[in-house]
Amino acid sequence: MILWDRLKRSMDDGIEVVTRVARVVAARTKTEAAVARLMVDKGGLETKLDRLNRRLGERVCFLWEQKNSGIAQDPEVVETLREIALLKERVAAIKLDIRKAALGEEEG
Repeated sequence: MILWDRLKRSMDDGIEVVTRVARVVAARTKTEAAVARLMVDKGGLETKLDRLNRRLGERVCFLWEQKNSGIAQDPEVVETLREIALLKERVAAIKLDIRKAALGEEEG
């Protein structure tokens, strides 16, 4: 019976180790997936931000060429600047969420 007890104890210990490793891998995978989702969201927002910056630049150049002195009061310029500010805030929030998710504090 001693051999059987040692064999059973070894099997139980092995199963316990495999279970612990599986939990760690599952938690890490969950964290990595959360970070990946947030990175995709951030990339989309940065693309929108690039488009807005380009639109703003084109509008300012157009107004400059027209010798318009009220560039800062142009409704399209003001609206684009508001959108840029909102997107920058959202990107900053996502960066914070990415840091938190990477540390395992929060999923986002």
